[in-house]
Amino acid sequence: MSSDPRLLIATATRALAVAGLFDHNGHISVRDGDHIWINSRQASRIGARPEDVAHVRIADGHWSDLEPPSETALHLAAYRARPDVGSASHFHPLYATAFAVAGRPLVTAYCAGSVFGSAVPVFDDPDLIRSDDQGRDLVAVWGSHDAVLLRGHGVAVVGTDVPDCARAAVFLEESARRLAVTVPLGEPRAFTADEVRRVRETLMRRSVVLKTWTDLLERARRAGALSDLPPLPPSGA
Repeated sequence: MSSDPRLLIATATRALAVAGLFDHNGHISVRDGDHIWINSRQASRIGARPEDVAHVRIADGHWSDLEPPSETALHLAAYRARPDVGSASHFHPLYATAFAVAGRPLVTAYCAGSVFGSAVPVFDDPDLIRSDDQGRDLVAVWGSHDAVLLRGHGVAVVGTDVPDCARAAVFLEESARRLAVTVPLGEPRAFTADEVRRVRETLMRRSVVLKTWTDLLERARRAGALSDLPPLPPSGA
């Protein structure tokens, strides 16, 4: 993790906004011991600053300063259920959300989708995830997958750290965008279990995670969205 998790979250929030994954909604968090850091509810995503990042206790969702997003329960449920999760994000990207609106699982028929297994499951409830009970219902469907679609609502992804979570966000929308273009041409040709395994092994390498993260940050930098923030350490982690 960056020596300043608030800077890490602020930077990631802006970069995901520049990438078109966050709009006025969207949040990303990072685990820090028994707490998380997450962009606060009211702050602009494209202009998030370190001082806009909230600190929330995982065990009971307690916060004492900045108010976290209304759906922080989604993040907390993932952290409680899965020790492997170091970062989580929830957002409403156009193409993946279109599949969520249709209640249609995202099958893996494009390489980027292989990191999620054979398909991304659908949580069949369009309501906002604002309570611990809803969070538990969600993670029961989410399982060990790195992504889940929320029917008529949006998506959620997880990773081992912020760069990995951001990579999952980018790959999910990339896979959905190509599937959306493919569907009018015919049923996507789903990868076999062996194809998913082989492609996943390649794309889950740390070098791919960091290449995607570096590109995400560079695009945000060239768009002028990071000019008033100190740079992250080279790895961003």
